[in-house]
Amino acid sequence: GESMQVEIFNKINKILLENEKPSIEIDKLMKNEEFKNSDFSIVSKLKDIPQEKKFHPEGNVWNHTKMVIDVAARIKDFSNDSKKFMWSALLHDIGKIPTTKFIKGRYRSYEHDIEGAKMVYELLERYEDIRFVENVSEIVRFHMHHIYILKNLPFSNINKLLSSKNFDDIILLFICDKLGRGNQQMHENRNNINEVITILDILEKENNKKYYKLREDIIEIEKIILN
Repeated sequence: GESMQVEIFNKINKILLENEKPSIEIDKLMKNEEFKNSDFSIVSKLKDIPQEKKFHPEGNVWNHTKMVIDVAARIKDFSNDSKKFMWSALLHDIGKIPTTKFIKGRYRSYEHDIEGAKMVYELLERYEDIRFVENVSEIVRFHMHHIYILKNLPFSNINKLLSSKNFDDIILLFICDKLGRGNQQMHENRNNINEVITILDILEKENNKKYYKLREDIIEIEKIILN
């Protein structure tokens, strides 16, 4: 019932906030009957969603998500709010569950960011206050913008991103998303972080503003990641 669900939410929350590698404990929790019967069992479905090998040598969406939350756990102290940040990392690709299709020889997940934002809202609104839910939903909504901005794709809403109160955490999630991949070499990690700095350059021009603090944080994050 209700109290069991709340307990599962609290367990996940504790793992996300307190574990060095949350992926290990969440994997264990998934085997638990209470978890399987809870709203959060939707996360298990990520195991069934394949991804394009070229971009994701680590395999399915759950493997990717585990890597993302483990990077996020290492850098969460730089975020505006670690709880909001970690839940966003866990749920960032949840929209791939309904949207992933095999089209023209490869897996694609069009609009999984938009779909994911709705799903996050529906999943969390029973467990958290509405501000928290809106924030996590918004971070998920914008998590693909690193690709849209770098490739200058028409799917972006840069004005809305620039005015978001979650701006810093969205940028930090870009880093986690890019680093959450299999077989990454040190130089690839460095390139990924440099790409996020390039995105900041683009956004600074667009906004006529300098993100000094965020740049300093990214330099510190790079030291943590590359160590």
